[in-house]
Amino acid sequence: MPSEHWIELSALGLYLATLLWIGVRSARQVRSSLDYTLAGRSVGWTIVLATTAATMIGGGSSVGAVGKVFETGIPYIVVTCAWHLQLVFTGLFVAPRLRRLDLITVGDYFELRFGRVARGLAVFNCSIFLIGALAAQLVAMGTIAQNVLGIDYTWALIVGSAVTIFYSTAGGIRAVVKTDVIQFVILVVGLGTAAAILFSRHGGFEGFHDKLGPAPFRLTSEDWPVWKTISLFVAFLLGETFVPPYVTRTFIAKGPAQAKWGIAGAGIFLLVFLPVTTFVLGLAARLEPAVGEAVDGDAQRVFPELIRSAFHPVFAGVVLAALVAAVMSSADSCLNCGATIVMEDLYRRYLRSDASDAALLRVARLATAVFGVAAALLAWLVPSIVDLLVFVYEFWAPGMIVPFLVGIFWYREDRVPAVLVSMFAGMGTTVVWLLLEKPYDVSAAMSGFAVAVIAFLVALPFGRDGVDPRTES
Repeated sequence: MPSEHWIELSALGLYLATLLWIGVRSARQVRSSLDYTLAGRSVGWTIVLATTAATMIGGGSSVGAVGKVFETGIPYIVVTCAWHLQLVFTGLFVAPRLRRLDLITVGDYFELRFGRVARGLAVFNCSIFLIGALAAQLVAMGTIAQNVLGIDYTWALIVGSAVTIFYSTAGGIRAVVKTDVIQFVILVVGLGTAAAILFSRHGGFEGFHDKLGPAPFRLTSEDWPVWKTISLFVAFLLGETFVPPYVTRTFIAKGPAQAKWGIAGAGIFLLVFLPVTTFVLGLAARLEPAVGEAVDGDAQRVFPELIRSAFHPVFAGVVLAALVAAVMSSADSCLNCGATIVMEDLYRRYLRSDASDAALLRVARLATAVFGVAAALLAWLVPSIVDLLVFVYEFWAPGMIVPFLVGIFWYREDRVPAVLVSMFAGMGTTVVWLLLEKPYDVSAAMSGFAVAVIAFLVALPFGRDGVDPRTES
């Protein structure tokens, strides 16, 4: 193995060892299932901001985004702004209301507002989203190790998954939050510094324009029409809105104000930081001949190859740690949410309503491990970050956004039947649209959400005044 690989591998090994140590220490602080799943609802807004931002900057918004910018230029940056805008909206208008309810899972909220059927549909949607999103992060982890360190993808996937599963299983959300704060600092410093160096090296945006021409700065092209940008923007906006990892960040906050400014603050920070950073990195990759030769059409390899070719091995090792941090911070959040769903929405709801807290804690830890293994298997079968993320986005939005918005801003008991109709209509449309391979290049999220809204409005007049479907068997 070349010496530069040993330097990079040493940086990665030290980082992974630190995460394992945090997991072991955090396990000693877990005294109850609430500690394990929600950190005792004791987290201040600055930590909520850091853990939310770290969760957002995963494989799709780092490795995946840089690769897409390499291929398309600025249109993909416009699309990714949707991720951060939904955090600002959620933080300012939704997070405080959710936090006041003192719930544990998204399923709790859906049953509170719309009944047991809605809870079942919500749990199904949450599970699909979390397994797919977690698998996407594990794919990114394996891709980084494979392309930067020359490790076989399967072994890279096994090692990265094992470390993430271990510290998440041992310490729960407390370990997740602690590692997220470290990961947030590492990735902001690492990615920001790398982008700043490359920006200066190539003479800023004027230099990029002179060397690459105007094409990367155009919002549309023959291969990327404006309709595609709009469709993906809507898919990314709706696909990340109210997803379990961000709802959990709302629940762990000390109070409504901490939830509000933690979530919204993360969105504002990322909107300023991440689009510019990934745009610079993607453009710089176009100017590195070694990158184009190495990636051979595989966009997922662009970012790792850029770091290897553009920087000294010592700094490349630091940026590598930042990339792994970005991936793991999203992966551990999905793991924790999945375990909470199994504990609260399945085990306590359907199997043992009288389970002791110790039993719930054991179930949560076991579920973390099982959830992680299932996602690792999916990552091995479908090794594409963007494909996995687009799928979970398109499946999430049609069945979940309308109920959330109605429940938060426009709730009345006689609107519950219309919400249930919208959930079934949106989910059904998504399945059909995906089977038809997205006619007219319109995303399933966009078409499914439109049908869900229409179904809700059509069914609304038929709501039975005075009857609460939540109480019916």
